Amino acid sequence: MKGKDGLYKSRLFKRNFLQIVIVPIIIILIFGFFSCLIIEQYVKNEINKNLETMLIQSENNIELMFGEIDYLFMVFGINKDVTLQIKRILNSTYFSLEDIWQLNMFKNVLNSISYSKPFIHSIYVYFKNPEGNFIVTPDGITNFQYFYDKRWFEQYKKHGELMWIERRKIQPYNFTEESIDVLTIYKKIMSGYSDLDEGVIVLNLYYDQVKKLLNLPSSIPEHAMYILDQKGNILVSNQSDDSNILSIISKKPAKNFLTKRIVSKKYNLIFVSVIPKDYLYSIPIKLFKIAIVMLLIFVIIAFSASYYIAKVNYRNIKKIIDTINSATEGKPLKEADITSNDEYGYIMYNVIKNFIEKHYLTTRLQALELLALQSQINPHFLFNTLEHIYLKTLALTGSPNEVTKMIENLSSILKYSLSNPRITIFLKDEIKATKAYIDLVKARYKEKFDVFWDYSEDVLDIKVMKLLFQPLIENSIYHGIKPCEKRCGIKIRIRKSKDTSDWLCIWVIDNGIGMSKEKLEEIQSRLLQDFDFSDHIGLLNTNERLKLIYGNNFKLKVWSKLGLGTVVKIILPVDFEDRKENG
Repeated sequence: MKGKDGLYKSRLFKRNFLQIVIVPIIIILIFGFFSCLIIEQYVKNEINKNLETMLIQSENNIELMFGEIDYLFMVFGINKDVTLQIKRILNSTYFSLEDIWQLNMFKNVLNSISYSKPFIHSIYVYFKNPEGNFIVTPDGITNFQYFYDKRWFEQYKKHGELMWIERRKIQPYNFTEESIDVLTIYKKIMSGYSDLDEGVIVLNLYYDQVKKLLNLPSSIPEHAMYILDQKGNILVSNQSDDSNILSIISKKPAKNFLTKRIVSKKYNLIFVSVIPKDYLYSIPIKLFKIAIVMLLIFVIIAFSASYYIAKVNYRNIKKIIDTINSATEGKPLKEADITSNDEYGYIMYNVIKNFIEKHYLTTRLQALELLALQSQINPHFLFNTLEHIYLKTLALTGSPNEVTKMIENLSSILKYSLSNPRITIFLKDEIKATKAYIDLVKARYKEKFDVFWDYSEDVLDIKVMKLLFQPLIENSIYHGIKPCEKRCGIKIRIRKSKDTSDWLCIWVIDNGIGMSKEKLEEIQSRLLQDFDFSDHIGLLNTNERLKLIYGNNFKLKVWSKLGLGTVVKIILPVDFEDRKENG
């Protein structure tokens, strides 16, 4: 027994555990999976928007800074009067006062531009001349032979583009190795007549100042921004180490990085923003870790809850089984020792107990009640006695007559009612038995009433409760027609419902004395209550038998008006027998 108990407890535990755990786990996993996907996509979109905004802002700032070369080109590269004067001065070996005055004017213009912009290191203006002269801020005119920065000129001679940018270092003093990191912009000055290269304007920008424009406030850690030239070389970066970036930004798309780039056609620059994909997945990964921790906690709680519920269920089921066994053996029901904290166990136990007391233990009482209801009109000994009287009468008279006919009708009614009270019969058989009863009653009340039947052939094979019509007709005769002075009628109308063929509608209508409003309300009220045994056969009797056979799957309604008559309507399911067998 203990082994079976342990096995049953184990099964209860497994079932409760699966019921509690499986569905929530599936929901959590599906929710977590789609949450990660949605959050990842959302974060990716937001990062792309953020990167694009920052790149556009950086592009605008850089182009605003680089725009100084365009201004210098307009002053010293396009203005023919200025270019001619500068070329003449640079080609001169000796300078006149006018040359010195004009040279100072050019120098002041360049210096004003350089001094007003803190990001400008120096400006060079060069036109081809055999002396190797060019103008530089802040000194004015100088010569390649004496100037510390000569590398820019080598780059100028090497490149064929009209404009390019490079990052380089300037070492202003020979006695120290300290150098200045600059970003140099070259823009060639072309002849308006032959498109020949006449010179170049060189703008040297402090690299740190340009780099500051890339250090925009960002909520993304390890966010790197780069400016590349058209060949893909890094010009400016906000990172200290750019050794691996070229391989990353050259791949489309980068494997472990999320990149965003825009192209500045004005200066042939590429602005690139790079963040590690680890950041993109960091929030979903955190969410996934939290979900896993919550899942583990939930499994532990579910395990404990399943064990506790299995234990409580087993205890309650055992109490219920013991209660049912006690009832089966005819022993008195024991009160279960259920704690106040176990509300559901208390409710379950009392529901089962009440069910047993009212249904299981009263099954015989219901059967006896039903038999008692029918025994009011069909005691078995009467049937045997009537059979004997019938034979005696027939022997005395020598042939059938009105008396033998009455005895025969009464015997048929008693024989019909003696069979199993719970069996339903075909409507045609019920109508036949009812007509025998009417013939018997008419022998006594021959001139008092007439009976009219109204039904179609399609209802005759429907099964209904036995002795359905007889108590209603008897009720109409003794309570409605008998006290009435005029000749009355009873109409029995049988139809399938107009709305649906699943219901059978039966009307028993008489034009007797009817009932007062108070009497009708009393009967309607008693129809809604539990049946209290009565000596007369009528509506309450029929209503109670309908309850015992059809349960709540029927309707019985009564209408009556004093002086006009009474209508009783019964609605029964057509397929009751099929549903009972399938159920």
